[in-house]
Amino acid sequence: MDWTDFAITTVCIPIVAFVVSTWLPGIMRKIQARIQLRIGPPVLTPGFWAFFKFLYKERIRPVSPMPRLYHSLPVIGIFLMFFIILLTTPAWETVLTLGTLVAIAGLMKVEEMLYLFMGNLSKSILSVRMPYPDQVKGAVMKGKVRRFFEQVAVVRTFKLISIGSFPLYIGLFVPAVMYGSIGIMAVASAQGFDPATFVLRDLFSLNPLILTVPGAIGAIAYFAGYLVILNEYPFSIMHTKADVVEGPTLEYAAWARAGYYLMREVTIFVMSSVFVTLYFGIPPMIGWALIPHIILVMLLPVGAAIVSAFTPVLTFKQVYPLSLGFSALGVIGLIVAML
Repeated sequence: MDWTDFAITTVCIPIVAFVVSTWLPGIMRKIQARIQLRIGPPVLTPGFWAFFKFLYKERIRPVSPMPRLYHSLPVIGIFLMFFIILLTTPAWETVLTLGTLVAIAGLMKVEEMLYLFMGNLSKSILSVRMPYPDQVKGAVMKGKVRRFFEQVAVVRTFKLISIGSFPLYIGLFVPAVMYGSIGIMAVASAQGFDPATFVLRDLFSLNPLILTVPGAIGAIAYFAGYLVILNEYPFSIMHTKADVVEGPTLEYAAWARAGYYLMREVTIFVMSSVFVTLYFGIPPMIGWALIPHIILVMLLPVGAAIVSAFTPVLTFKQVYPLSLGFSALGVIGLIVAML
């Protein structure tokens, strides 16, 4: 192992992920606005400036049984995403033997579970303790189930991550079936990528998986799951503004809200980066490969922005069959990859 390369990668790749990710929400919002014949916000406002704006907001302490853990969840999510992208780099290939699709899938599922903890650890409404309904004999509210806004959203989150994200995980393993390995660098190498000798002209000699039939099918399934992971339209029922306001993240404010925004922004970048590594065979690394990697990372966010501009929020009666349909499509991709 080259420890110098390992140290540079460990420091620089998360920095690149942070810088690029703060641009993505603004680019997505701009595309949505233009499609809907609106001007839209400045590109840096939804991501970059929103993050720093909330850092300086007045700190509010919502009621929570575990306030420290509650406020640390977005930070945990950020580090999970940074860890995922590091595992897809050549420098981290041999670290703890975790550079596999199984490790990536496990960390993604942990990131999804964070939303359940976010909602369950908040016991207030807009940072004010929620009054309990009258429980005395004859009260109108007697016997009613008492729930907070976030807990309503948590139920939706559980339903969504139980079924909705299946297509992403199926799409994640289409490359493994195609090339007979769960190793991330093995998948990239099978497409012609060599981290030791890569230069930009080598792009034309690659054989990206996405240009094959199973790769194209798997990419569609992955993209559907990508929308679910991001809670983007049409799969944004977890935090629809109509009845659960901001979902499990309602009570995050000030620096905690800044952390949540950054977690989501980095997730947009990292999930797209994983896609580029698996389906184009170009992993993130310090060198010439980083240029085409960042350019290709824009594909999924732009696609998500276009879909979001044309679709409403779906109910679970619509989400379930749609998710199962994309999952079935992903299974077809797995079967074709085995042929």
